[in-house]
Amino acid sequence: MKQLTERPTDDHQEPIAGDDPIAIPQDEAAIVAPPEIGRRVFQPRTLLGFLIAAVVLYFFYKRGLDLDFREVWARMRGANAVLLLLTFVVYYTSFIFRTLRWRTLLANVGYSRERGVPMPSALGLCEILYLSWFANCVTVARLGDAYRGYMLKRSAGVSFTVTIGTILAERLIDLVVLAGLMAVSIFVAFRGILPAGADQALIGGVALAAIGLLGLASLRRLRPIIERVLPERLFRYYDGVESGIVGSLRRLPLLTGFSIAGWLIEGATLYLTAAALGAPLSIVGAIVVALVASLLTTIPFTPAGLGFTEAGMVLILKQLGLDDNAAGAIALLNRVVNYWSIVVFGAILYIFSRKK
Repeated sequence: MKQLTERPTDDHQEPIAGDDPIAIPQDEAAIVAPPEIGRRVFQPRTLLGFLIAAVVLYFFYKRGLDLDFREVWARMRGANAVLLLLTFVVYYTSFIFRTLRWRTLLANVGYSRERGVPMPSALGLCEILYLSWFANCVTVARLGDAYRGYMLKRSAGVSFTVTIGTILAERLIDLVVLAGLMAVSIFVAFRGILPAGADQALIGGVALAAIGLLGLASLRRLRPIIERVLPERLFRYYDGVESGIVGSLRRLPLLTGFSIAGWLIEGATLYLTAAALGAPLSIVGAIVVALVASLLTTIPFTPAGLGFTEAGMVLILKQLGLDDNAAGAIALLNRVVNYWSIVVFGAILYIFSRKK
């Protein structure tokens, strides 16, 4: 059956026929408004999120650990510049794999140039993806995911709700792969004897993955009930999201490979961060800490889990035998690479980008 997609060039232009692209709800534009990232940064709840992060960091680093901040700062300043530069390069290669994965998810629902949809280039998709990460780093509750859907709709005229479905599918794949890699790496790093911080992280990761898979399995079964309960207009939005999730989960081996590559790069980034500081951290241990940190970034109370992520990293690093000051220096320097650099470079890109 033929579906419809829109061209983005003319708001009054008739939809065009295509072979695979999923149709856009006619009144979808009513719910797609651009999140104003600049203003959201200064909203009370975002400022409260940064305040919570500051409080968590203060009490954890000042009260919970025996840290010598002069020593931590001295270690960070003494980091090997060549290895630190390599750390940045390695980390930013992860966006290549994440972009390829998202492009594959979008192609699975028919959103590709081959199907007649005026999609951005791979570089354009990478720009949208990076801006969404920037939005997640400066706002709370992962606003960047909705922002990504808005930017793609604005650029290619595709369905906002279907795009959100592909992003949710991306999150589900990430959770499942993260849980599997975390289980293997934790057991290897701790030789089957899990300390308190590691076992709680593993349980949390497995639980989230299980909830996601259960939700996926329930989509079709719950559809008749949801259709009866929701008003027709809201159900069309639900239908778009569901179509995006289910329709994008094809070519799973390829999608899984991209996800594994992304997570292993996160581990390599932390390993190189520790190496730049001269800290003795194994590659398996680095993968454990990186995966736990990534899980903690989903905490919605602060931007990208700020505060909680650093605290969790230090706890696991200590369990791996590092002293307090080394653990603190690794956690803070790693966040310079994968958080604060995105805030800085993302702000510059946001100012000049035409996709915002």
